[in-house]
Amino acid sequence: MTIADPPAAPDANESGSSTRALAGPAPLLPVMAATAEGAWVTDVEGRRYLDLTADPALAFGHRHPALLAVATEQLGRLTATSAVVADDRADGFADALAALLGAEAVLPVGTGDDALQVAVDVVLGAGERTTVVVAAGSHPELVASGAVAVPFGEVDALVAALDAAVAAVVLEPVQARAGVVGAPEGYLEAVRQATADRGIALILDETRSGLGRLGDTVALAGGGMAPDLRMLGPALGGAIVPIAAVVGSRALLGGVVAPASVSSLASAIAHRVVEMLEAGELQNRARALAEHLAGRVEALVGAGAVAVRTAGVWAGVDVDPAVVTAPEVARRLVARGVLVDVVGESTIVLAPPLIIRATELDWAIEQLRVVLAA
Repeated sequence: MTIADPPAAPDANESGSSTRALAGPAPLLPVMAATAEGAWVTDVEGRRYLDLTADPALAFGHRHPALLAVATEQLGRLTATSAVVADDRADGFADALAALLGAEAVLPVGTGDDALQVAVDVVLGAGERTTVVVAAGSHPELVASGAVAVPFGEVDALVAALDAAVAAVVLEPVQARAGVVGAPEGYLEAVRQATADRGIALILDETRSGLGRLGDTVALAGGGMAPDLRMLGPALGGAIVPIAAVVGSRALLGGVVAPASVSSLASAIAHRVVEMLEAGELQNRARALAEHLAGRVEALVGAGAVAVRTAGVWAGVDVDPAVVTAPEVARRLVARGVLVDVVGESTIVLAPPLIIRATELDWAIEQLRVVLAA
């Protein structure tokens, strides 16, 4: 494979502002994608890139054939309805997801942000308690609105914060914004027990980590340890349409109205995603890939990386920003045909689609090794 220099970043005019009519900042990487399939993206000039970016919608890769097939079929019959009628896809999706997770109720919503809003509002509206506890490094929007933040992974610190005003604890099994920081072994189970003992709701935010990425469909899935509410994210839409969901008990979700209706197209695709997960092959593949990934990235420590963390098919690779920043590494990888995301100045995030081949993953990590050694 021959990789040419990447396209230049958007030009700036004499005043220093971008010439792009599209509002907002330019993307981190100087790539303009035109087509994609599986784990690969092709830009407008025909250059190909292996996509290891951290977008949770891409858990099953680009344009998964099974998801394209159901989308095409649904486009030929019904895409959306108004909120005053039901469509013939929503119930099937909800029933299948509830059965997969052993839950009573499913509330489809448009985005992960919607799921968070619904989950917190449901719990706060169910009683007189007014406080939410989160882990430092996650959910800054809740902290900004008054949530109490405690250190992630420290059971004693969290338990100490559970006073009589606390209505809910909101946790991610893996903290994405902190650079792929996984919960210590036994932490989630201990928090589940502590919250249950005090009548406090546990909300698990699995909008990034759920639906196979960690090798299991979801966290805390058995032994009576399920959270009160579980948030699932854009992987349900197969990188075709936006959809998320809040899953839990009928007592909490039975009378809730979603912030916006979900299209019949989204329900059809999400139903197919659930059927793919029911087979268990994706989860088995993720477990094998997770072991493979961990072995490869651990070898980077001392060879340009100062630390690595893995959680399923997901890795955070830390660099010393005094030597090279994570965004600089990401941009250099573009020239070698690899797309990655970053957290801050020091962490490179690798989140391959679950359909990636081990040989493709090896090739990408070799490109990272070369860039870090430069």
